[in-house]
Amino acid sequence: MGNVTSCTRSGLKDWFLQRISAIIIMLYAIFAVIVILCLSGDGSYHAWLGIFQNTGVKIFTLLAFLSLMAHAWIGMWTIFTDYVKCACIRGVLQVAAIVGYLTCFIWLICILF
Repeated sequence: MGNVTSCTRSGLKDWFLQRISAIIIMLYAIFAVIVILCLSGDGSYHAWLGIFQNTGVKIFTLLAFLSLMAHAWIGMWTIFTDYVKCACIRGVLQVAAIVGYLTCFIWLICILF
């Protein structure tokens, strides 16, 4: 019953999902560094707006954020189940994490679209 809130209900699948999400996050970080270097000092609002008006960039950003949420959830779920022995406190922490992740996701949607 303690495994109900994991992503895939399988330790191996969660491990694999976390590794895939880490690769996506790394690729997005490389993309962000390249974009920052290519701006060559022009970090104005209009320069960033021009970059993020591209649908591909929006989709890549959304994918990277979903990967970040999955990666963080698997990590937090592991920490909660390993170190928080009281089921009530663990449940509250898990709900708080989910609310935080969903709030950030909704905020990202509002920013991108």
